[in-house]
Amino acid sequence: MTGTDRTPVDPEFRENRPPPQAVTVAEVEEMLGQHREWLDSKGQTGARASFHRAMLSDAYLQGADLRGADLSQAVLQVAELQNANLYRANLSQANLQNASLQKSKLREATLEGAHLIGANLQEADLRKANLMRADLRDADLLETRLMDADLTTAYCRAANFFMADLRGANCTEANLQEADLQGADLRLTNLRLAQVQDARLTGAEMGGALVHAADFLDALGLTARQASEAEADARTRWPMYLRDQMHP
Repeated sequence: MTGTDRTPVDPEFRENRPPPQAVTVAEVEEMLGQHREWLDSKGQTGARASFHRAMLSDAYLQGADLRGADLSQAVLQVAELQNANLYRANLSQANLQNASLQKSKLREATLEGAHLIGANLQEADLRKANLMRADLRDADLLETRLMDADLTTAYCRAANFFMADLRGANCTEANLQEADLQGADLRLTNLRLAQVQDARLTGAEMGGALVHAADFLDALGLTARQASEAEADARTRWPMYLRDQMHP
């Protein structure tokens, strides 16, 4: 079993971590108001929002302006963050299981080690986001923009990347087993050492994708054309139905 086969540790239950802090609705509103003032004044007045390790399960934050806010290690399970602006926000090790993040702005946000199982990220903007070691099992990233994002060692088993844009993303050692990558744009994506077994790749664009030592065994929908456009090496493992068509 390789490192990317192992199920990541749930951030909410890591050892030696203090319990999350309860936050009232009034406290959330006050902090959001202070944060708006901080943004409008370019840091001269108000205060940057800090929800570090806050208990925000089921929170209603649709459309909230949380640019640059600190939500590290926050518990945001089932939170409603549709259309929220989280540009450069810190969500490292946050628990966003089953959260709603449709069309949210997460460009350059830090989601390293975040727990995103079952999260809805449809059409979200994750360009240049840091998703290293994030747990994206069963997450919905339909038509999500992930250009130049860092998904190194991310756990994306059975995630939906249908028509997602991953151009230039770093998916080194990512687990993409059983993921839906149909129609995804994988041009210039780094998939070195990635596990892509049983994934669906019909119509995916793979021009210039780096697939050295990547494992595509039993992947569905791959064509010889797609494979030939990627940068493979002798360690790249293709599905059995393609091996006779590929150059040794």
